Amino acid sequence: MSHARAVLTGLAGFLGLSLGLMSAPSMANTLSAGLLQQAEPERGFISEALFFETDDRPLQYQALGDGHHTILLLGGGPGFSSWNLTPIQEYLSQDFRVLLMDMRGIGSNKHHDDKPDALLEQWLEDLEHLRRHENPGQFILIGHSWGALMAQLYAQQNPTRVQRLILLNPVDPELSALDNLTQQIDAKQRKWNLAAEPDDPFENYAPASLSEQAIVERQLTQVLPTYFYHLEQGLTYAQLFDHHDFELAVNHAVWQSYRQQPLDLAQMTDIAKRRAIEWIGCREDILMPGALTGYQAWFPKLSYQLLEQCNHFPWEEQPTAFYAALDQALTNPPPEDDYSDLTAAERAWLLDDSGLDELVKALDATQRNVRFSEPFNLDEDYYMTNHIALASTALTDGWGKLTQCHYNLDPVQSLQIVYNPDNTANIEILSDHGIEMAWVEGPSVQLNGIQPGASICVEADTQALIQRDHDYVIERGPFMRRFLDGFYPLHVKLSVSWPNLPLVATSMSPPQQTGVYLEQTEDSLSIDYWFRGELRTQLILEEK
Repeated sequence: MSHARAVLTGLAGFLGLSLGLMSAPSMANTLSAGLLQQAEPERGFISEALFFETDDRPLQYQALGDGHHTILLLGGGPGFSSWNLTPIQEYLSQDFRVLLMDMRGIGSNKHHDDKPDALLEQWLEDLEHLRRHENPGQFILIGHSWGALMAQLYAQQNPTRVQRLILLNPVDPELSALDNLTQQIDAKQRKWNLAAEPDDPFENYAPASLSEQAIVERQLTQVLPTYFYHLEQGLTYAQLFDHHDFELAVNHAVWQSYRQQPLDLAQMTDIAKRRAIEWIGCREDILMPGALTGYQAWFPKLSYQLLEQCNHFPWEEQPTAFYAALDQALTNPPPEDDYSDLTAAERAWLLDDSGLDELVKALDATQRNVRFSEPFNLDEDYYMTNHIALASTALTDGWGKLTQCHYNLDPVQSLQIVYNPDNTANIEILSDHGIEMAWVEGPSVQLNGIQPGASICVEADTQALIQRDHDYVIERGPFMRRFLDGFYPLHVKLSVSWPNLPLVATSMSPPQQTGVYLEQTEDSLSIDYWFRGELRTQLILEEK
């Protein structure tokens, strides 16, 4: 592949500049064009540079927002700087923590020791280093063009670390969108009189006398505008970029690396059963129709949205319609797995806040009454902790934040933690260890491949405080550790805090006794329960 062809292929991933198999019927929404209301684009990142450590050196990244969920934006190319995604970063930072970075070997993270042939695998390692540094349990990945492939490669390598994938104007896994790309670019250049030598856009763009810098700059001025619906907007946008924004050798090498080890259909199909994949693109995208049909061939029930009167940069061309589509993609429900292929033993489960699971009723225990005991060794036995932090509005709406952790999970193939959908919302996995795959599915957290000593921490909004005539009550449970037809010993730690609320705890059930231990302060309490059976707890609070 000539350098010029590599550049042009790269622009397919960047210019214009991240799961889609759904159990529900496919969604094919066509959104009307929005007005070009966005401010004129500006060059460069808009936030202070931050750094995280990798195996060999620190890398720079940008972060905006302090939302509960963390989004990682992945730009195109490969080989382009990602600063042009800052409008998306700024928009999403109202509700999320949003991360953005130039990949190793590019822009702010360019280094003379970088070896292009080894970069793709290194990029995947760098992203996991970034996740560990930021410490979200999972990323929401939003990848644009080539970045959509990058998002899926990371998800394929780290399936438990991804909450959702949103693919923006993506290149499809088999690269069918690139088959007729050069002809489409050539036709548009002829129409808009952008190329001086229109006969062969590859050979004529890169005569031997041109330096790599000149090749890149010519591609930016003659090719980048073709990735826009309107020529004038494309010409204006192209003026923001120069040769520092694109690494030709990186582009060529990474495309070659992907072709040698592309996405795996079987692995992505398995991921798509448990993660939402959302596709957003433009009907007039220069990568169409392959950008859509290629994904539909992989994911027949792909959830997608088509935007009108835009090409490859919808956040610049049609921001109103684009951000509406993005909001929808962030909230569409994930697929559901009915686990019909699992045996009863594989469906071992944990319950905490529900009692709704019909399987519990079907396998009723011989003894349901709780029996308390002396504390036992926690080195190998399962135990769980629950902390409820009542919100400042709890006296009127009852809501607070639940943080729940499960330790030393039983080593089984599959497990589910079920929550009451009537009083639980916004479930999120904060961290997990020793679990092959964990994901949120409706009012539950599903786990596959649990290893000895595994653990998981979950956070959710919970409507915990119930107002009565003269007091308030917090009721939790049933808590149990159950496998098939019996109960096993369980330690549960339940703590509640109500900072800045005029409340005082007046009574609790079960009361203090052997196996029930209370610690209390002015605005919090913590109770440890050591028991076998099914535990339901009640805490009474009154206004001061």
